[in-house]
Amino acid sequence: MNARQVEKFVMSYLEATGCSIVEKTKGGVTVKLSPEADKQLTNRPYYWSFVERTGTQPETLTFSWRFGLDEEDAEPPAESAPAAQTGADLSALGFGAAPVRVLREELYFGSGRLAQIFGAVKSGGRCVALFEEPPRGRADRLGSNPYTAWLGVNFKVDYECDMKREEMYGLGISLATGYIDERFLEGLRGRRLTPKLPSNVHLLPNGLSLKKAMTQLEHALERKLKAGDFVWAAEAEDRRQDELRRIRSYYEPMISRAATDQEQEALRERLAHRESEIDWQYRPRVTLSVMNCGLFHLPGIH
Repeated sequence: MNARQVEKFVMSYLEATGCSIVEKTKGGVTVKLSPEADKQLTNRPYYWSFVERTGTQPETLTFSWRFGLDEEDAEPPAESAPAAQTGADLSALGFGAAPVRVLREELYFGSGRLAQIFGAVKSGGRCVALFEEPPRGRADRLGSNPYTAWLGVNFKVDYECDMKREEMYGLGISLATGYIDERFLEGLRGRRLTPKLPSNVHLLPNGLSLKKAMTQLEHALERKLKAGDFVWAAEAEDRRQDELRRIRSYYEPMISRAATDQEQEALRERLAHRESEIDWQYRPRVTLSVMNCGLFHLPGIH
């Protein structure tokens, strides 16, 4: 994800959770979190437990987030969350008003805060069922428009060795025909979606079950990934073998010179442990996981 994609995702999250935008600037936003977002992002369970027990008006935190800063535009280091939390809690408990503290952070793909937002979205909206709204003013009250059901899935692919890279893929498959669109979720942008079935709409029968459709998406993505460049994996394997040779050249002479069987066994166990650590660190692997998914009913026959 580039800075623009991160910004669009975060702004969608803030809108969906009812946060108050204090200021929106180019490449940045200052936002007062809603109670829902504050619970998800600030790790203040005792404060929210107090608010819910006593019915006190909650005081949520305010953040200033920048998306992909240039060096000359760098913000000051972020204040610590515990300091802001303490001020908000004391105010809520009646110990005097605390000044509003704005926590300044940079959000980018791989940052801890963005990962936290991903986790909140994943847990709160992992699966959805939505319908596209018909164009306003064009509804045929005497007719019925056919809608096709699509299964759309956001996959995350982790390429891991002693380094790590992540990629996102948004695929969709028509449950009526089995056609797979590799840019399906990108195509949903700009569509008006609703959780309610619009009037004058009928749903086409599905030719695929959800389980079979998911299997076909996984196979399609697997074929795509196998056609990729795996030079990184060969290089990681070379580094793994180099590390194994280095560690063995250190331990094997010590094992051969050990005075007793007990010393030899202890050294062999230590060597095996180090080999296991090196294997875990350097062995190349590709992991596929599902971030979220949805059943999208769209007009037309696909």
